[in-house]
Parts: sequence; C-alpha cells; structure tokens
Amino acid sequence: MKNNKLTIMVGALISSTLLVAGAASAQENVYVNAGVTQHHTKNTDTASITGKVGTQINPYFGVEAEGGFGVNEDTYQGVKYKNKGDLGAYAVGTAPVNDKFSVLGRIGYHHTWEEAKAAGLKVKNDDGSFAAGVGAQYMLDTNNGIRADYTRYTEQKVDNFGVSYVHKF
Repeated sequence: MKNNKLTIMVGALISSTLLVAGAASAQENVYVNAGVTQHHTKNTDTASITGKVGTQINPYFGVEAEGGFGVNEDTYQGVKYKNKGDLGAYAVGTAPVNDKFSVLGRIGYHHTWEEAKAAGLKVKNDDGSFAAGVGAQYMLDTNNGIRADYTRYTEQKVDNFGVSYVHKF
C-alpha cells in the first residue's frame, strides 16, 4: 500500500511540475539548476548531484521540483549509509534585493530513498518529509547565475546545503 501511495504521489508531482513548466515556458520564466547538495544528519554526511526545474510565476512567487541521486556513502558504527535518490516539490518565495541578487524561502514536500549496509545485510528505506529552507541567488547576467540554499527535512531531521548553477530561459 505504501508503494502505491508513493507511486501516485510521485506521478502527481511530476505531472504538475511538467504542466506548470509547460504553461510558464510561453512566459519565459522557466529556470533549471544543476549542482551539489550535502545531506547532513546527526551521524552521517552524504552528497548528491541535484537538479531543479521551476517557474517564477511573478517576481515574488514560484514553484519548483527537485531531484537528485547520491554520489557517495558515509559510515557510522560499521554501517554504510547512502542516499540513493530524492524528489521534492516546493513553493518558492523570492525577495529581490536588486537586479542581480535575491533571497528566497521555500516550503514543500521531499521524498528520499536510502540504503544501509553492514555485515552482508542491506536495508532500504524510503521516506517523505515536510521540508523548508532559505537561500540566495546571484545572477551573473540575464540568464546565468549561482544559487546557495539550506533546506531542512523536518521528519527525517536532515540538514541539506546546496550550491548550484542557475539558467533562466
């Protein structure tokens, strides 16, 4: 039953993101990000390659979807942990400071697939969580910039620090 709910949720997330991005592309407010995110828990630090696609509906509000895949593992008390992948959807509030620099806040839902290995045993976990974060973005020119952000997965108690390249269409 849990996998059916997850499949429906992920399908709805992807569909709604594609619809919003498709509608917004006519307005030329679509952006993509590509970067690295560090996932920090009380006992482990892992990283993933992360991508975002979103649309800025107006200067102060947008929506974005995020996905990533793990690139390393960490060991705690003899157990190896790895973030296998994650998906998220967020509402994003933006406060432009000037033409090039803005600060942002985002809230949404994030789902993570993890794996733990020890003594020949492998345990997989997939879990979702409410997520909230803050960040800043600096545009180098009209279409290209950099973004740094922090997001907290509340139920999983994971702190995420990301840096990414931004491209606006």
